[in-house]
Amino acid sequence: MLQFRYQPELAGHRCNFQTFPFESPFGTAKTMDKTIRVVLADDHALVTEGLRSLIDRQPDMMVLHTVQNGDELIDYLAGHSEVDVAVVDVQMPVSGITALAEIRRRRLPVHVLLLTAFADGESIQAALQYGAEGFALKTESPNQTVEAIRQVAHGRLVFPRTAQRWMTLYRKVDGDGPELSRRELEVLGKLARGLPNAEIASELYVSENTVRFHLKNIYEKLGVTNRTEAVAWWFNQGRTPLE
Repeated sequence: MLQFRYQPELAGHRCNFQTFPFESPFGTAKTMDKTIRVVLADDHALVTEGLRSLIDRQPDMMVLHTVQNGDELIDYLAGHSEVDVAVVDVQMPVSGITALAEIRRRRLPVHVLLLTAFADGESIQAALQYGAEGFALKTESPNQTVEAIRQVAHGRLVFPRTAQRWMTLYRKVDGDGPELSRRELEVLGKLARGLPNAEIASELYVSENTVRFHLKNIYEKLGVTNRTEAVAWWFNQGRTPLE
């Protein structure tokens, strides 16, 4: 069972999602005193305008732009590196998953929160594969989405509690699974705590190049391509960030 650090009460609303600290390789976690700049990508005007109105009332965030499909999103992000978080509808034309894959392929420096009407296994697995930093459900209160944006911007992975079943099945290992060395387990455990490479190197008394070498080996052994997937594997083994 995944062992996420659950925060039941945030910003005065009960939050039906789980978070754990994480240093995203795709964007820099924002400080608490900086305005979070958001782009909304959804082909449903009612959803977009309602969410935009709510976000713009927050003292720590603002909506820079809205788009209606994945192509428009990529074009905008390619020319606007100031965007902190892109909230992306999974089911829009040129789907959110397709847009996410292209964002990662181009290494655009933005956090991505996927917005969906339901958390199905295929979408969850694709989100993990391409390094999404979270999911928000349209069936929940819009306040949940606003808080998820805030959590993602501050360097946490955010997934609905209802998605836990699919995440525990994600990349489930048959048999004994991959054999990681003791040092690789140490590195992966510190990664799950949200430590950047420099801090992992400092705690283990090794160079950052050595940490990168271990991460490369870990990814190959686990059959994953990014930190999001590696951390998901760690929690899938019933481990905690403190190990």
